[in-house]
Amino acid sequence: MMPITHLPRWLDPAVRRTARGLVAGLCLYMVGGLLSITFAGTNPEFQSTQSIEEAVQTFLKQRYNPAGSAISFHINRLDPRLKLKLCDQPLRVYSGSQPNPRGGRVTAQVACEGSSPWRIYVPAQIRHMVKVLSLARPLAAGDRVTAQDLMSLVVNANQQAQAYLTDPSDAIGQVVSHPMQAGQILTKRDLNIAQIVHRGDHVTLISGTGGITVSAEGVAQADAGQGQRLMVKNSRSGQLIEGIVQDAHTVVVP
Repeated sequence: MMPITHLPRWLDPAVRRTARGLVAGLCLYMVGGLLSITFAGTNPEFQSTQSIEEAVQTFLKQRYNPAGSAISFHINRLDPRLKLKLCDQPLRVYSGSQPNPRGGRVTAQVACEGSSPWRIYVPAQIRHMVKVLSLARPLAAGDRVTAQDLMSLVVNANQQAQAYLTDPSDAIGQVVSHPMQAGQILTKRDLNIAQIVHRGDHVTLISGTGGITVSAEGVAQADAGQGQRLMVKNSRSGQLIEGIVQDAHTVVVP
């Protein structure tokens, strides 16, 4: 069949123009009908799940995201088939979770307090990304940690059960308490203070007040690390004196 837009040339020009006008009008009528059907189908009779999720996202940012922190939020997607009456008031969001919820999991309560009230609970997860210390190579129990043994790793703090380390100075010079693998996150429990003074070592006892310093030789009575307390036997008097290890050869008496 010949398309109606391709009319025979022998038709009167006026007839051809009229026919084309009718076709154009019919097309516009059909397109307009389709558009009206489409817009009618998206007419918001119910509250959109997107608006609920956005309300929760805004609430979480205001409550748990201080300026400058690397915090993000993952909100569990709501069932798109959810049908809650469109709220004629701004949505209200509440949460009874602590400022630092365990595991980063929170549940927000979204409520409509308008003419058709409703409420829904929306689970979410807080991701607090931090840079922590991990090992660049395997270490055996008793190995002393050096700067070359450390590397940085970005992790979700809310998924870490132990107290992780972030400052290299808290790890360098310490010894690992058990075998550890490369990439493993360092925690306080993984490290022990390196024993720099050992039982039987000869050390110098130093005590001073008011600008006057007195020193004496002594023998360490146990193993100890820097900053730890140690009993030292005065080599001359035999008296036991407690001091704090300053370095491998010096114990300071407070």
